[in-house]
Amino acid sequence: MKKHFLIFLLIIMTISTFALPGKWFRDMIKYYREAYNLPSDEDLIQNIENAILDASKETGIDPLLITSIIIVETEFRNVIGMHGELGMMQIKPDTAEFVANLYNISTPQEGWNRILWDFKLNIKIGSYYLKYLYDKFHNITDAVKHYNGGTYKEQYAQKILAKYKEMLKVASVNERNS
Repeated sequence: MKKHFLIFLLIIMTISTFALPGKWFRDMIKYYREAYNLPSDEDLIQNIENAILDASKETGIDPLLITSIIIVETEFRNVIGMHGELGMMQIKPDTAEFVANLYNISTPQEGWNRILWDFKLNIKIGSYYLKYLYDKFHNITDAVKHYNGGTYKEQYAQKILAKYKEMLKVASVNERNS
């Protein structure tokens, strides 16, 4: 079982390392943002992609998994959730503070409400929170399940993992076509 997991992990890391950056990924971000008439100029889209890649490198979390959470949570919008969750990755300020203390991340001068409009910080904190959950539960399914603070954890995890599998397929197709 462990051997199969390691092989699966290696395949995922290979696919995401070589397939994530690129036009197809930026076009996907642009598609989601334009659906809400949000700014989607090339520089902004590139900055969002870079924020995901930077968070992935810092945390060791697959950038396609980070992206899957963003898509399910907000479709690349900086929004306020029903229970005070903020930004693209829907992080509560108290969760951001917890994560920052755990991983020695500096508190923004403006406070943690900054994660609403600072997508780079939001993606970083959200990714570190996912890392914390992965380290705690030792598997992606439980980590993703507990990323959601609501009552529908199972359905939430299924949505994230389905989007993740879809992202892996898209990345694989784009890698073969490049």
